[in-house]
Amino acid sequence: MLGHEVLAAVPEIAASTGSACHEDDHQPSPVLAAMGLDHDRCQSAIRLSPGRWTTGEDIDRTVALLAKAIEEQT
Repeated sequence: MLGHEVLAAVPEIAASTGSACHEDDHQPSPVLAAMGLDHDRCQSAIRLSPGRWTTGEDIDRTVALLAKAIEEQT
């Protein structure tokens, strides 16, 4: 499952599949590859960055939305 496809299904979440400097690039992360992750695992990565005002409720909602999107795609 591709990370960018999961995120496309959940537009209310601000997240990315790569580093901030490669925002629109759907190539696997070279950092994850250097860590030994295989190509498919690298392609499924999602980067979430909580902010100063992110609450536990925000995190719980994000997890629920991502889980639902993943479930619907499998």
